[in-house]
Amino acid sequence: MAQRAARLLSSAALDGALTEQQEITAHKIATALPDAPAASFRQALERARAGMWPSAAPALFSWPADDPLDGLAEDEPELPVSATRSPKDARLADLPGPVVRVVQLREFHVYDQAKVLAAAAAGGWEPMPEEELGEDDPHDLVGAVMFAAESTGELPGMDWLTDAQEGRLLLSARGDEVADWSTEPVRINFGTGWRLRQAANPYAAPPRNPGAAEAVPEEPQPDFASLYALPAACGCEEEDCQKCHWTFTPRTADLLFSALSELAEAAYDDAAELGERPVTEDDDGAWGFFSRLPQVTWRQNRQWRRGLARACDDLAGDLQRGTWPRPTCAAEEMVLHLALGEAQDHLEAGDDNPHAALPTHRDDYDFDACSDFFFQDHDVLWLYDSKYDSDAADGTGPSPVPPALHPDNWFEDFLNVPARSPERGHRR
Repeated sequence: MAQRAARLLSSAALDGALTEQQEITAHKIATALPDAPAASFRQALERARAGMWPSAAPALFSWPADDPLDGLAEDEPELPVSATRSPKDARLADLPGPVVRVVQLREFHVYDQAKVLAAAAAGGWEPMPEEELGEDDPHDLVGAVMFAAESTGELPGMDWLTDAQEGRLLLSARGDEVADWSTEPVRINFGTGWRLRQAANPYAAPPRNPGAAEAVPEEPQPDFASLYALPAACGCEEEDCQKCHWTFTPRTADLLFSALSELAEAAYDDAAELGERPVTEDDDGAWGFFSRLPQVTWRQNRQWRRGLARACDDLAGDLQRGTWPRPTCAAEEMVLHLALGEAQDHLEAGDDNPHAALPTHRDDYDFDACSDFFFQDHDVLWLYDSKYDSDAADGTGPSPVPPALHPDNWFEDFLNVPARSPERGHRR
């Protein structure tokens, strides 16, 4: 009876409801129990359905040895509520809510095969039959690593190299379909290796064309000389002279683009490595991107951190389209401040790099002016004030951070600028 009750409570908490047969079973259990435990069981079911479970001291109760409901398992339906709510054989158009496809790419370096195989076996993994294994993998090392990847992705004897994700909202109007009904193979292109591309061209952007059916050619370096064409030179400096106004130059755009692209890569890498762990002062700046953010952000989760990486990509995309990078939310404001602060460091000496071929202008590298023109305000920098570094600001008490600046609200769109497309996904 205890197991039946536990299963019912789990189903109610997971699905928010019970099937008709489960309701009958719950009624039988409550009828068979003494009054006090029966009342507690009914109350627990209601709380589980509502998703509310207040903390309280547990009560002690011994289930009857002669369980009158031992035969109820045969009466219970095989399909849970979730199977009715989201049928596995449903097409995209049959489902009432949105469907999101997430594809994950993981790579692991196995530095001790024997240790990996032993650890996986200790965790319950069983290798494929020997007759099904090939000469290149006689011990089913691939199976052991896949076993680990399905859970934490960690086993003694191997290290995590790559963790990339691509998400997409499926839309019937666009011809999308769930994988089981798709007439086309489901393919996701994570692009070419960004490290290889960066080694060939320090100013090149990482691949930005996920989802293509086959490999696509690398995206060329933006032609900033054309995107941000310089006005004719003028030295009159009259107040109403359009030619004398400040100009966002190709060289400035190039360095800012390089800084945003590098910050995006660092953020994606650090987010994958950190996982759900907080940044701490003991890390001593080990997390090159997230250690530089205000301490009030250090306890944010992995998905929030990936959002910061995408904010860098969004602003770099503005530059690729020839527009000023105007932040649409507080997250973009913060990463643009970081990029402006280090853009000058991306200037390389010598005449043999692509940057040297760009036209020059008196306003080149005027990143202080960029800070004046690109932002509506600089309020997000208030968070570097030490008064926001307390534990209260990290969620253990009332937060002193203004709601509009709280990290939980960093991705709320500003109302006076066009919002980004919610379907754009993450590049990695």
